[in-house]
Amino acid sequence: MLRIALAAALALPAPIVGAASAPLIATPEALASYLRDTPMARSPLGALTPGARKRFLSSLVFGHSGLRDFSVDDMAHELTRVQVQAVADLFGVRKYVEGVGLSPGAYALIRQERIADAIRRSCTIDTCPESTIEQHYDALVLADHHGPDAARDAATAADYARLFAAEMRPASLEGASAPDLRLLARAAQRALDTDPDGRAADDLAHVLATMQSRGMADDADFLPLYRARVTTRRFDTARALAQAHPGMAVTTLPTLDPATTPVVGPTVLTVSADGRHMSRGMVDLDVPLRIVVVAACHFSEDAARAIATDPRLDALFHQHAVWLAADATAPTDAAGWNRAFPTQPIHIAWRQREWSMLDSWAMPTYYVFRHGREVARWQGWLGLDVLRTELSKAGVPY
Repeated sequence: MLRIALAAALALPAPIVGAASAPLIATPEALASYLRDTPMARSPLGALTPGARKRFLSSLVFGHSGLRDFSVDDMAHELTRVQVQAVADLFGVRKYVEGVGLSPGAYALIRQERIADAIRRSCTIDTCPESTIEQHYDALVLADHHGPDAARDAATAADYARLFAAEMRPASLEGASAPDLRLLARAAQRALDTDPDGRAADDLAHVLATMQSRGMADDADFLPLYRARVTTRRFDTARALAQAHPGMAVTTLPTLDPATTPVVGPTVLTVSADGRHMSRGMVDLDVPLRIVVVAACHFSEDAARAIATDPRLDALFHQHAVWLAADATAPTDAAGWNRAFPTQPIHIAWRQREWSMLDSWAMPTYYVFRHGREVARWQGWLGLDVLRTELSKAGVPY
């Protein structure tokens, strides 16, 4: 069974080390030497197809103490867990790939698909040139967009529309090879992360239907589509997907309570602590003080936990702060947070586009507004003393 939900980039806030011994590769220079001196047939990297290996190596970012950032996407789609661990051990990051990789059965199925495609193309899985679809996938993944989150997302959405419009047509899907179908599904999922309202959700639905007709997809493969429907607040469509594909094993969505007052942006989705109900409401930034904390990660939880231990800060944040999760956050995650931190509840952005005043959704990011105008911001969690300092600099009494 493919675990597409595991195929996500790990963006780590500090150099990541922690293997039992020093990593073999800790600098760009060491990587270059390793690739030059080690036959690929003897390297764990050789288990990746040439295109996947290129994309993985392009994702590596080194810091002062070793690997700082990398993507597990291609490894999660091509390698077994043991093979993923072997690659991670080269860089001393095994603990960050726990659970990533294919089951032996899924690995055997995907490898057989590649072999069959190679035979059809009169090459081998190690010598076949990249298909047109894989070349387009490379272009989507390797594009180096800069600027605020919204600008990068828009550029990725434009790339996707330009690169895959023809390949997503019904006739093209029917004629696509199994390996190319899997890449098309991954391309649509990547586009969904940046533009859930675009055509990618419907594209993914069509790709998955084609894969399912060939016995290539099971219920769990529909999970990214389900999440996209929740993100775009198409709750009835999401519930229908869950019913049609029970193997996704998703938690029942809370009931959306009807709005009792006019709802205009920016708005949030608030989930009850018991996870049974949710409601949409507006957040007024045009007040003397509003602190918006983009949150939901482990470091955000550390911040909320520490703030709750300080009565003055707890009262300040309870009265003036809005802990805000990205719109793709699962309602069940918000319910869990609200059970853990009842004085510092979290809300989910109804849609991030309503929050255009926030140009970064890195977690945690603190925005301080006065009468609708941003007067201060900072990122990260370095403890209560740093938080107090930043609040003082922003002129926030506590």
